[in-house]
Amino acid sequence: MIKQLYAPSVAQIQDLFPLHRLNERVLVYVTGQCALQQYNGAEQLITAGENDSDILYLIKGRALIRDDAQNVQTVEAGSRRAQYPLSGKSPHKIDVCTQGASTVLRAPREMIGNVAQLREPGEAGVQPVEMEATDPKLGAYIELQKTIREGQLELPTMPDIATRIAKVVNNPDTDSDDIAKVIQADPSIAARIISAVNSAAYRGGQVIDTLPDAVTRLGRAVTHNLVMSFALGNLFKSDNVQLQKMMLTLRRHSAKVAAICHQLARLNSGFSPDHALLAGLVHDIGAVPIISAAHTHPELAGDPERLTQIVLRLQGELGAAVLHKWQFDDEFVNIARHADHWMIDEDDRPSYLDLVIIAQLHSFIGTAYGRTLPRLDLVPSFHKLTIGGLSPRQSLAVLDQAEGEIRAVESLLSAG
Repeated sequence: MIKQLYAPSVAQIQDLFPLHRLNERVLVYVTGQCALQQYNGAEQLITAGENDSDILYLIKGRALIRDDAQNVQTVEAGSRRAQYPLSGKSPHKIDVCTQGASTVLRAPREMIGNVAQLREPGEAGVQPVEMEATDPKLGAYIELQKTIREGQLELPTMPDIATRIAKVVNNPDTDSDDIAKVIQADPSIAARIISAVNSAAYRGGQVIDTLPDAVTRLGRAVTHNLVMSFALGNLFKSDNVQLQKMMLTLRRHSAKVAAICHQLARLNSGFSPDHALLAGLVHDIGAVPIISAAHTHPELAGDPERLTQIVLRLQGELGAAVLHKWQFDDEFVNIARHADHWMIDEDDRPSYLDLVIIAQLHSFIGTAYGRTLPRLDLVPSFHKLTIGGLSPRQSLAVLDQAEGEIRAVESLLSAG
């Protein structure tokens, strides 16, 4: 006789492999995806040759495992062996049956497989750069890494207009006309501010065609962040054709993440959309000096796949250094440092880092790289945001509905 029970407790699953990698915030969610079943006698759980959409764990009682050579192993609940799945493969290679009163946990196989790929919470979600000793690119990689580690890599300078707009915006004695005069020094950015104020993201009741009016409608903080965002886009450039392709890809990714951050901030209370937009735009800023430095290393410049590995591995600390040099708030520095640490969970309160992490995961959906990343619902940041009250499918639907607004903001950031 089999009796279906309710979801397990966190205590019942927290030591199971690989669920032990998850923190309590995510484990609470995982309990709702699992089910306990109670068996009162000998019941066949697993049959060799068959497929199963669930992974089974022994929680209470005893189970017998028989392999294809008819060797029998007894598993006792609470033992080291019971912390692992009764059968991790599908189709199964073994037969498993209960012996007496037992309780078995059923967990979705796809979920367990995704958890098994996760790295530890403090690690970036990238693999080490692996190179053979005879690889001609090894010397260039070691030299580049040494330059970065020793703080000798030339960091980009904040664009002049970004510095000047910060001074005028932070001066309480200035008005919209003063701010507009600074912006007018860069016709490209001035035109993009006019486009922004008339876009779907910021449009009011009537069309705006002068900078002072645009600044008045947007407000000082939004104007500041937009000018910063537009100005930083000019850093994503290289004279090397191959490196310029990487810069363009990086800029498009940053713009997409920024646009999704902007929308997520609108869906979650307590966030400023323009602040979120800037956070998304600078989260990968550490990649810029690495790609730029590859100009002097032709071996790496001609190998975008290897250079991307290097960027993913080193951009966090370098990005933090860039934003610290530019005197950005510690919050932005922290975002650059941890934007790829998918399992990080620093605070119970949702933060802009949480927005960036979820925006990134959304941006990679459907890509080859995305298939190596954790599911949205297994990331702590997802459960700290309002959107975390939805299923991953529902959360995607919410952003799909806002696709037009996201594309509009992304287009604003990618132009120029």
